This record gives sequence, structure tokens and C-alpha cells, in this order.
Amino acid sequence: MTGENGSGFGLGGIFLAALGGALAGSVAALLLAPKSGAQTRADLAETAGQAGERVRRARLAAREAATAAREAFHEAMSHEH
Repeated sequence: MTGENGSGFGLGGIFLAALGGALAGSVAALLLAPKSGAQTRADLAETAGQAGERVRRARLAAREAATAAREAFHEAMSHEH
């Protein structure tokens, strides 16, 4: 499956790659920071929770955009005939 940019990645793949990179960078920063194990685990849990919330919001936005696109398509098709 190729995206509009011809690279083989669609917008969803690019978004997930960026999100994964951000998450990996956050985890690396937390692991390399001079903190106690308990504080590092708490920070990791918080970061994971924030990432999960961002993914949830992105999925909701994508679902709403798909619904709007589908409705626009059906509307355009009904006026064409």
C-alpha cells in the first residue's frame, strides 16, 4: 500500500512512526536521567498514559474524518445521479 508521497507509507504510517520516535525518545530520556528507580518508573507510567491518550484522540479524530469523508462522498454521489 503506497501513500500519496510514493514512499510506501500512508499518513497513518508516518504518524505512527513519528509517535513511536517521540515515545522512544521520551523513554530514553527518562532512563538516562539521574533519578531513582521508583521515580523513573512513575515517569514512564505517566509518559505511557499520555501517549495512550494521544493515540486514543488521534483514533477518534481519524474515525470522525473518515465518517465526514464518507458522508461527503455519498452526498456528492447522490447529487450526481
